[in-house]
Amino acid sequence: MKNTILALMFTAISCAPAFSQERNKVRSEESLFLDLQKIGLGSLSEFEEKKKFFETVKLEKQKLQATMLDSIYENAFEYYRCGNYEDAKDLAARILAIDPGHSDAQMLLEASNQLRGSLRPAMSKKLMLEDRFRTALSLYTEGRILEAYRKMQEVVKLSPNNIKAKYWHKKLKDDLKDYYFQRGVDQYKARELKDSLDNLYNALLIRPRDAVIVEWITRIEDELRQQQANDQLKRSLELYAQGKLKEAYEGLRSALEIQPGDSKANKLLVEVKGEIADGYTNAGKTLYGKRKYNEAIAQWGKARPYSSNPGYLDKLVIRAREQMRREAAEKRRRSEEAARRAREEEARRIKEAEEQQKAEEEAARRGVTVEEITKKPERGISAESRLQSQQHYLEGLKYFQNSNYEKARSEWTVARQLDPENADAASGLKRIQQILAGGQ
Repeated sequence: MKNTILALMFTAISCAPAFSQERNKVRSEESLFLDLQKIGLGSLSEFEEKKKFFETVKLEKQKLQATMLDSIYENAFEYYRCGNYEDAKDLAARILAIDPGHSDAQMLLEASNQLRGSLRPAMSKKLMLEDRFRTALSLYTEGRILEAYRKMQEVVKLSPNNIKAKYWHKKLKDDLKDYYFQRGVDQYKARELKDSLDNLYNALLIRPRDAVIVEWITRIEDELRQQQANDQLKRSLELYAQGKLKEAYEGLRSALEIQPGDSKANKLLVEVKGEIADGYTNAGKTLYGKRKYNEAIAQWGKARPYSSNPGYLDKLVIRAREQMRREAAEKRRRSEEAARRAREEEARRIKEAEEQQKAEEEAARRGVTVEEITKKPERGISAESRLQSQQHYLEGLKYFQNSNYEKARSEWTVARQLDPENADAASGLKRIQQILAGGQ
């Protein structure tokens, strides 16, 4: 009797999983993830960097969750194997609460619900497995290969030592490969290339080294890439015809990413790039003509990624910046000239005011009018003065023609002083004043 009790205790110990340890393990892994969530972004200032960071965190969380659920499932299956269907059901339900798509947990939950409370669990388990086995064969007979394979897979998972189920599972697996392969071929003939590839890849997962499947996949992927490239090229041509050059450019780049050696796409891409570059270049020239130099330089900068001649754009930018420099210098010179003339005018006004005051004082002292005091004696202009005035005018004309306006003004001022009636000198001085003031 004592030996019997010890044997029962040993069996109970071997069948009961170390669930408390597993629970501690789960808690530890969850704590690890919570610690990961507390990590600050630090120097992650760019949107794309933050996005990648969160994607990495999400992926790591999924890995931790998958690891934990797999460990819990192992415990749940151990309960099931030892006939503890109640605890197996509870653990399976917990797994499904976290991951409703966990197919193995769903299978274990259904089996545990079916067996728990049975008076003869071993017999009930055997009947359940036989029922599922017969269902799988029935589905197979009806030609429902995929459903039959899944049902037989459940039998193998629930009864790993069932030799008959293993045999049929292997046979169904081979038939399933043929099923996926034939579906892929049929869809290829119907030109449903993406669906065809999905089924062929399913077949390849079952038989990874099957050369025929690999050959079909290679052929269809090549056709699919060519089809996608042609569709992209067609859309790009439509955009190009509508004048949407940048959208056409992006479409052509996408087509070339799919099929890098497509000569038509490459040729059209060169043309589109040229038109985009010309558009920005001409817009910059128009702005340059309007003396909007910074805007012009910005347009030439936009042309650079599309231009086949960036050196020409560099020359345009250099010319614009040089013109900006010259105009800034001219503006500064005009400002200084205006300030100088203002000072001279102010000095002249003060001098005239002083002379007027002196004339008034002198007129009051003499008892005459101010006009009599300020009246200058008239005297004629000699022929020699007229000749010298004309010579100074001609000398100033030479300077004017060479754009040396200061020298020209100096010569014509002397000409006017020698002959106030020299109309040519007077006109020249007026013209210089207009030029320096910014007129034409």
